[in-house]
Amino acid sequence: MKPLLGILAAASLLASSFQLAAQEKSGLIEASKSEKGLLIYSNLEPEFWKSALNKFGALYPWIKVETTNMGGDLWEKYYAESSTSTRTADLILTAGVDRWLEFAEKGQIVKYVSPESDSLPAWSKPLPGLYTASVDPIIIAYNKFVVPEANWPKSVADIAALAPKYRGKISTYDAAANPFGLSLFWTWNKNHPDDWAKMEAIGAASRPERSAGTIRDKVISGEYALGLFLSGVNIPRLSAREMSSIVGWAFPSDGTMLSLRGLALTKAASSPASGKLMMDFLLSRDGQIALGELGLTPYRADISKGDVPYYSLKAITEQVGEKNILIIDYDPQLMAARETFSRKWSTAFFPKK
Repeated sequence: MKPLLGILAAASLLASSFQLAAQEKSGLIEASKSEKGLLIYSNLEPEFWKSALNKFGALYPWIKVETTNMGGDLWEKYYAESSTSTRTADLILTAGVDRWLEFAEKGQIVKYVSPESDSLPAWSKPLPGLYTASVDPIIIAYNKFVVPEANWPKSVADIAALAPKYRGKISTYDAAANPFGLSLFWTWNKNHPDDWAKMEAIGAASRPERSAGTIRDKVISGEYALGLFLSGVNIPRLSAREMSSIVGWAFPSDGTMLSLRGLALTKAASSPASGKLMMDFLLSRDGQIALGELGLTPYRADISKGDVPYYSLKAITEQVGEKNILIIDYDPQLMAARETFSRKWSTAFFPKK
């Protein structure tokens, strides 16, 4: 009798949880109807939003959603607007470990617990209220007309070995000017503490750029032979039939980093209910697949290769091996050592003549 009572109690508790979640969602829906739209500051080009916004709009047609495509200046814009009570972002969706850590320290993240939270891996929830919208694999790229097929790189070590031959024809993020770039090199160095000489070899032959888009375009044109640490959002473009004959790319076999594209509700949000509904949708299986349809990388365990046209995290892991997946985590040491590590990077990539 006792086992039966235990099962009934568990079933009752589960039913109560579902009922509570339904009531909370109903409350958010009603509250959102009196809000004046949803403003999202992001670093995504509009094309990556299309599928997700269409599906969200079908669920909540009364919520008008505005998204931006901004770089690191989105943080300063938010701080300036929120300090003067000007309408600002309800949600922020972007990468940048150190800036998210700083944002959390300033108390600007609402510690919202999404009903999707239990379906997500622990590493995707690095701080209270901060979730991961997608993971972006960090790739290497090369121009097939400039680099002979026998030398097409498969790893960071390959690029280091090719560096003397391609002086001035290699590019990567300017980590001294780009916080996201700094987090890439920090993570690579943390996982390869004895291999900084490879970065020095690459740095001596490189011309760093502030934007991954600039690196990508110059690799395509042939101005650069090799691109180190490009975002995986470029995979759809580089994999297109007309482009794949010009440019090749690879997940680095000596460590494929994953950037966590953070997602959080802001303290200054004017439309918090709408923001929570969007967050819950983007973290759901349907939302993750919607983001993946246009080239972002979904990471939920219940999304497989066949669910999206490009890569899921599961598919990447199967290809490179779990031991070669390097999470760009929210390491507080990066904030403490930011200036010191930035100088180390600059010494390697902008050596004195």
